Amino acid sequence: MEHGTHHEVVIVVFEGVQSLDATGPLEVFAGAARVPGSRYRVRTASLGGAVVTSSSGVGLVPSVALERVGRVDTLVVAGG
Repeated sequence: MEHGTHHEVVIVVFEGVQSLDATGPLEVFAGAARVPGSRYRVRTASLGGAVVTSSSGVGLVPSVALERVGRVDTLVVAGG
């Protein structure tokens, strides 16, 4: 990895996603991103950047539209 770049982690969410399948990996990668010197950048994405409703009814607000993600080093597609 070049100096100054991030390791891009994107977690894809969609209607009916199991919330734990999205938030579990999000918590793990977000924790790693808080470690001093870490280069992780973690984002959630959905089609069009739309808010999605999990299978339990929890609304999830993605940080980016999937179509605008760009480079991805680690892609997590949450289960449903």
